[in-house]
Amino acid sequence: MKNFRYILFFALLTLFGGLPFGSYAQDGSALPTEKPKEERPAVRFNGLGRTILQDTQIDGDALAGDTVTSRRLTDGEFLLDLEINAQPNEKTEVGSILRLRNEFGGFFGAGMSVEVRELWARGIIADALEYHVGDMDVAMTPYTFYFFDEEGSVNLPEAFRAQREVIYYEQFYHEGNTRRVQGAKLDFGLGFTKILREADFNAFISRVRGTDFLITPTRFTSGGQASFTTRKLYSDWNTKADFGFNLVHTFDDLMSGDANRGIRNTVGTFNWNVQIFKDEDYALNFLGETGMSRVIDKEDSTFFDRDDVFLDVGLKFLWKKPNVSVTASFVDVGPDYFSMAAQSRRIDLRNERALYDRIGNEAARRPLSMFDITRDRALYTFELSDVLMPYDPRFSNTMPYGLATPNRRGFRFTAEQGADQDLVNARIDAAAMTEIRGQGTEELKDFLLLRGSANLNVNKLIDWDSRQRITLGYQYESTQRGGLPVEQIDLVSNLLEVGVETELFDGFDILLGMKFLDARGNEFIPTIDQFNEVRDFPTRFEADDREQLYAAGFRYRFKEGVYLTIQYHGLNSRVQRPEIDNFNLNQVFVIYNMMF
Repeated sequence: MKNFRYILFFALLTLFGGLPFGSYAQDGSALPTEKPKEERPAVRFNGLGRTILQDTQIDGDALAGDTVTSRRLTDGEFLLDLEINAQPNEKTEVGSILRLRNEFGGFFGAGMSVEVRELWARGIIADALEYHVGDMDVAMTPYTFYFFDEEGSVNLPEAFRAQREVIYYEQFYHEGNTRRVQGAKLDFGLGFTKILREADFNAFISRVRGTDFLITPTRFTSGGQASFTTRKLYSDWNTKADFGFNLVHTFDDLMSGDANRGIRNTVGTFNWNVQIFKDEDYALNFLGETGMSRVIDKEDSTFFDRDDVFLDVGLKFLWKKPNVSVTASFVDVGPDYFSMAAQSRRIDLRNERALYDRIGNEAARRPLSMFDITRDRALYTFELSDVLMPYDPRFSNTMPYGLATPNRRGFRFTAEQGADQDLVNARIDAAAMTEIRGQGTEELKDFLLLRGSANLNVNKLIDWDSRQRITLGYQYESTQRGGLPVEQIDLVSNLLEVGVETELFDGFDILLGMKFLDARGNEFIPTIDQFNEVRDFPTRFEADDREQLYAAGFRYRFKEGVYLTIQYHGLNSRVQRPEIDNFNLNQVFVIYNMMF
């Protein structure tokens, strides 16, 4: 009934007064617009239509003697998202996305669902204060409110991108590492004539979890930023500065239901970017962020209160003519630093996977693979976690919680050359880190991370108009720890990605891709309890694993945002562990995507 009321509301709004409507780009926004008032459509429609059909098969030693697991699964969906934007006046806009979805195999309405996927309103008050209520995307700094990228990929080949785009769309992942929340937001700015050029302020509050009216309280996240930009402080060097203050506070409302336990997580930081020098050829910036966190957790008579700090400081050098930038930073993130809105991961290993989560007569859980990371929506989430989420050290061990990973001290280095459309665009990332506090021992782990990516636009080299592109990505990660034999750690992983995209004729592309993972050695994965503390005896992890994921297919692009792709993906998993046998996964899928 709730969804029906939303549908009825927008239907009446469309019909009211015979309002005109037209199409517009799918950017979720119509404010402001350059069209004259009399030419602006008061109601606009756009959206997305998508069809996915996939056939997945499993085989291998893991299924020997298995009489339970189905060897073949066929599934899919048909959906239509209709985005409706109404602008009753120049300073107000409302929007909604209505979803119609039918599962593959559903007939005569079976498996059909209708829901409101998105609902929001926004506007401007007194030509100064912008507001937004309902569904919204929020991002601040990497240590406060930030949604860092998922692991398992360095430079994803185009052949795997269609599946990832589906995941990103379904989970509301957008550029800028934003996180989808529901609440209210205010923005306003000020201009100055001396020293300061301008100041921008924003604040928001959102509900990130509802109550069950029993033991689970409602959870809110609130925060804000104050950002300042100066005029030139030293004209000869073009010296100026950007700096800001950031605050995020996550809390449980213990008045909701009968909850007797709640969490308070407050994070306050100061960030800066000082342009020391800039001319036509070079620029040098001093940048960083520092701050602290505090966690309070109360359950009956138990009281937990802990705080910690972090420091991230570095230099960035820009050489403009060859378009080269180099950044070097020192990082120190305390063992007890906790920022719920910055450390919550995209992949939640606790979730049940959609395809073959458990196999064998004993229903043993299948290990995570690159096949799952590239396509399984069930693994992904945008929710906040009040404890550090589990991770797989084969894919990410140096910074499994992004830049805000706690208990890390060391150096980071980044170098980048070229733009996406240049002949060559390359990037190198490196990190040498160590633990600040040991886990289960006084010995400390040492981490080394090397990542490299390159895009080669072959058509630029041979002067072709059609798109001919090769992508490369490589990641090397090493974890070491000394001490007694029972304490020692030696885990090394290599991840290689290769992709080829060639346009045979206008709009018709051949796509090839490969991902290779090799992980060998041992590690101790920390077990996190309810107060975000590491148990004294972490779980032992051993790996002698090799995975190959192959992709081949074609794509026809009817126009921008409208395409059809048919592909085959195959995974060979050779996991050499006593409790796990080898398995293979093969999938043929069709995706028709239409944005309008």
